Amino acid sequence: MWVQYVYIYYRKHNSLWGAEPQASWIIQKILKAKKYFEEDGYSKEDLVGMDKFSIRTIYIRLRGDFTKVPWRRLVCNNAGLPKWIFTLYLVAHRRLLTKDRLRRWGCLDDAVYPICNTEEEKTIDHLFFSCSYSSQVWTAMLEWQGIHRQVMPWEHGLAWAERHYTKKNSRAKVYRMTLAGSMYYIWQERNGRIFQANQKIATTISRSLTQDIHCRGNLKQRLKRRQLELNYYPTVQIDV
Repeated sequence: MWVQYVYIYYRKHNSLWGAEPQASWIIQKILKAKKYFEEDGYSKEDLVGMDKFSIRTIYIRLRGDFTKVPWRRLVCNNAGLPKWIFTLYLVAHRRLLTKDRLRRWGCLDDAVYPICNTEEEKTIDHLFFSCSYSSQVWTAMLEWQGIHRQVMPWEHGLAWAERHYTKKNSRAKVYRMTLAGSMYYIWQERNGRIFQANQKIATTISRSLTQDIHCRGNLKQRLKRRQLELNYYPTVQIDV
């Protein structure tokens, strides 16, 4: 009834397509929606001839075509804590404030990675994978999941995860949580050593991460069986 009233009262024997009547804000909002149809190439005749209307279809047309990033399923379908996912998102975009970036901005002179004290903070690969400390954490977490492979650089690990762990089964979900959680904990360890002069051994990090994954997984009914299979702490191999 309201739609009929608006149509009859504001139309007044004229086309609503180009009308700009004096009306309440909600009526003005509805009438101005025509600009979105025009941007998408629709005419009045196209809309009148439509049998069905899909918001999704017009959204996709307005958005345009974009190349999908390879890490989207690892971030968007991640059951981990929001702070883990946010860290993973920053890593994927290369937006973490590493010492190397801060030095380029003139904020500091020392760019040595504080966890291993052997190389500069330049690449994601060294920060999270090839550093001896990070490698210990990752090796332990992979073996804990029953994944028997070497720790890979970011790009290679991403391609490997795309092939094996982008589905909706429990193993894939736990892997995605572990990926995000490992990066978060390693980054927090790095920050703790810089700003608080505190350091933890890799065993402590892996145990804390395992506990968090179990707590998070217990909230998901589909993950409970997988959690029972992983009901133990990972073993960290300490390099001598």
